[in-house]
Amino acid sequence: MTGKHFNRKFVNEIIGTLKKNGFECTHSKNGNRYIIGKKGGVFKKWDSGVSCKHPLRRWLKSEYDFDLTEY
Repeated sequence: MTGKHFNRKFVNEIIGTLKKNGFECTHSKNGNRYIIGKKGGVFKKWDSGVSCKHPLRRWLKSEYDFDLTEY
């Protein structure tokens, strides 16, 4: 997939790190969003881009006590 909104850095760094740490990250049907969460927890839809990195990081910290900056 090589669309204008596809962000390889987001996928490689953030989604890869989350998957390695037990999170489920599924690609949504619209193409540039991911549904992220852990089994038994809250799932939320996120755009795949640099602008969502900090809101995602804060959400992971508050919901799962997971610090994305450590990885």
